[in-house]
Amino acid sequence: MRDKQPFEPKISKRIAFKLSRNVVLVSLLIGLLISVFLAYRDIHSTQRSFNQTVKQVIQTVNQPAARAAYNLNADLAGEVADGLMEYKSIISVTIHDDLHNTLASKSQDLKSSPYRWLAEDAFGGLQSYEIELRTVDDAEVKAGYLQIIADPIVAVSDFIDRTISEFIFNILRSLIVAAILSLIFYRLLVQPLQNISHDLAYADPDNPEGTRLSVPKSNIGDELSILADSGNRLLNSISKRVKERDTAESELINAAEMLEQRIKERTAELAKQYEAAQAANKSKQEFLATMSHEIRTPMTAVMGLSDMLLDDDLKLETREKVEKIKGATQSLLVIINDILDLSKIDAGQLKLEHTDFNFRSEIKKTIEIIERLAEDKSLELVVKISDEIPVSVNGDPTRIRQILINLLGNAVKFTAKGTVSLEVEKQMISTADVNDLWLIFRVSDTGIGIAPNIIEELFSPFTQADTSISRRYEGTGLGLAISKRLTEHMGGTININSTEGKGSTFEVHLPLIAAKSEIKDANIPTQATSYETQYPLTILVVDDNQINRRIIQVIMEKNGHKVFLAVNGLEAVDHLNKASSGSHPDRFPLPDLVLMDIRMPEMSGPEATIAIRAMEGAIAQIPIIALTADAMEDHVKEYYEVGMSSFVPKPIDTFKLLRTINQVMGKEVHKAVLSPDAPQTENGSGPSLKVGG
Repeated sequence: MRDKQPFEPKISKRIAFKLSRNVVLVSLLIGLLISVFLAYRDIHSTQRSFNQTVKQVIQTVNQPAARAAYNLNADLAGEVADGLMEYKSIISVTIHDDLHNTLASKSQDLKSSPYRWLAEDAFGGLQSYEIELRTVDDAEVKAGYLQIIADPIVAVSDFIDRTISEFIFNILRSLIVAAILSLIFYRLLVQPLQNISHDLAYADPDNPEGTRLSVPKSNIGDELSILADSGNRLLNSISKRVKERDTAESELINAAEMLEQRIKERTAELAKQYEAAQAANKSKQEFLATMSHEIRTPMTAVMGLSDMLLDDDLKLETREKVEKIKGATQSLLVIINDILDLSKIDAGQLKLEHTDFNFRSEIKKTIEIIERLAEDKSLELVVKISDEIPVSVNGDPTRIRQILINLLGNAVKFTAKGTVSLEVEKQMISTADVNDLWLIFRVSDTGIGIAPNIIEELFSPFTQADTSISRRYEGTGLGLAISKRLTEHMGGTININSTEGKGSTFEVHLPLIAAKSEIKDANIPTQATSYETQYPLTILVVDDNQINRRIIQVIMEKNGHKVFLAVNGLEAVDHLNKASSGSHPDRFPLPDLVLMDIRMPEMSGPEATIAIRAMEGAIAQIPIIALTADAMEDHVKEYYEVGMSSFVPKPIDTFKLLRTINQVMGKEVHKAVLSPDAPQTENGSGPSLKVGG
């Protein structure tokens, strides 16, 4: 129900009240001004009338008083004085002869009156009159003197009474006029305005057309009539707009409902697509993890058995065959690693390392890998590093090496004779960050070159120059795709300039950061040829694959360690329980280290690790290294989360395993035996590294 109170103004705020009040005030003010004006005129008229009356009275008794004074008739003088005293305004009469002898003297007390102050201020108080008396017979003869004192209080009282009556009359007349004017204004102006305002105040906002403004017939044609007509036109316009608004709101609501429904449908569809994409991505990751595991597991056996065979005394022909088997397996491992790296980059899961490192030492490590390939093809390998490049920089050395190995490896692969070179220069770029350091890596070769129509597609996965090249040269075409993605992931760029039949130049621009501290380079060879065991360990090897157990056992025993075996996680936990209890120390000795496979029946490696970490005593802190063919980053993170100390991927790199054992044991269990003839690189325009040729 509508609250009507806000549309009824207070009485003091109503136009009728304000108009009546102002009319009354104006009328009273005018009446008051008129009364004051009339009183002003009346008081002066009263003064004149008073003086004239006194003078007329004196004029009337002039001759009788003159005769009394001339004849020295005291009786007649007394009669004249008594006659004058009959006039209310005269309070004292004295008649003297010509010698100023008093013939008669009459007086009376002053009358008390509240208006005495007005008689004093307006009339000057008591009025004194003195005239010379002369006879009619001889005007030249002075008969005597007449002295009269008149009090104007009677005239003042009459004036006050008269003024009050006039003031009351004028006020009443003003009020009557004000009432008449207020009634006229109310009927002519206020009442029509009240009707219009009332109709507007109580108009229905949702149905303004139902409100009609009207005025009395007496106002037809005047301003109020125009106001009412204008209001009606405005209400009609508002009504039209309201209908249009309602129609638009209805359409908008319908559209919003349709849009909301479409959004819900689209959201549900996108949710399904997202879930499908997540499921597909998860399936892809699981597939890659599974394939990595399934492929790496037999590769571990192949490479392990190859190493075991190479340790035997074999015929030269047989040794060459085994080395080719191992080489082919290593090539297959490179392909698998490339696929996994490309998958990580595409999924946005590749994380860059930011560490200070000795730049030239990392270049040495890269060249050590490439030099053997160049030497096999009798190629000249040239490395030039600018003197302007600092000794130490900050970045991801592993990924930089990966890029350079891919580019240099391709250069060697597609160059039959001539030179493969690596030049590193400092690029001068103005930037607000003074720590920015841009390096240009330029890899050039004198190989087969690339046709212009192939260059744009060259960085796509699984792409090579053409199918004939695929047949002539081994490879999957993943190296350049990975190099491009790694470069862009590091904030850099890569481009190529090639002439078919003359060679190619790949140029990589990478932003690095100046190192906070200088990393010293001992300038000694970094390639270890073997390791010497300084502290033999008791190691528990856990793997469900018999061949893998045998390979790991041979590697560890070859390096002087004592090995015990378990076929799954459950058996490993049981071994440690018995070892911690001290029963059967010969069969179940307390191991120093556990080498744990991941995917095993009955109890997996992570499950076994959780159980071991829950044991009591020092056994719960035993170092555990995961040996796994599943090297996906997310899975590796899980290994650390359950309590594993580190991990080594399969196929097992013996040297990496030995270095990892050093790391988790916290001491140099295996001491590296370094190669005495590792290659060196030189800066600037000094001697170039040349391999073969």
